[in-house]
Amino acid sequence: MPAGTTESSNEHRYWFETADASAVELLEAVRRHRAAESEMRRRLRADMDMGDTDVAALRWIIAEERDGRAPTSAGLSRELGVTTAATVKIVARLIAAGDLVRVPHPTDRRILLLRTLPEAHGRIRRTLGRMHERLQHVADSFDEAQRGVIIRFLDEMSLAIAPPEDAP
Repeated sequence: MPAGTTESSNEHRYWFETADASAVELLEAVRRHRAAESEMRRRLRADMDMGDTDVAALRWIIAEERDGRAPTSAGLSRELGVTTAATVKIVARLIAAGDLVRVPHPTDRRILLLRTLPEAHGRIRRTLGRMHERLQHVADSFDEAQRGVIIRFLDEMSLAIAPPEDAP
């Protein structure tokens, strides 16, 4: 991360003045991970010529199909937390890119289902497959007890980052 950004490290430990040195090292490792993930997302957008929302939409549709559920635009809107109009645009972009088609619902003619095309799966595998293998290798390198600690840490970090429940 470039110096001077909210993600940059600070040798004077501005944010964590009273923290234990090893706790600061852990938080710095989290910052490095977030920076690497941000860079990965930038590469993904460039490689797939898609924005984050389009990638999230495609991943959700694939997951729904894999789990035997019938993905719809309404479900996609709920999942992404976007308006119906925004969902129409997202779906149109994915159709234009050759990743998706709309198909009639088998029992309700009012509903159109979203279906991924084989090209979408191939594109995702080419773009993300090797990285997912490396991630799996890292996860496999920890035993079950260590994974439990890491999961707890990451879940607690997620809660710490989330807006407070009493926030408007």
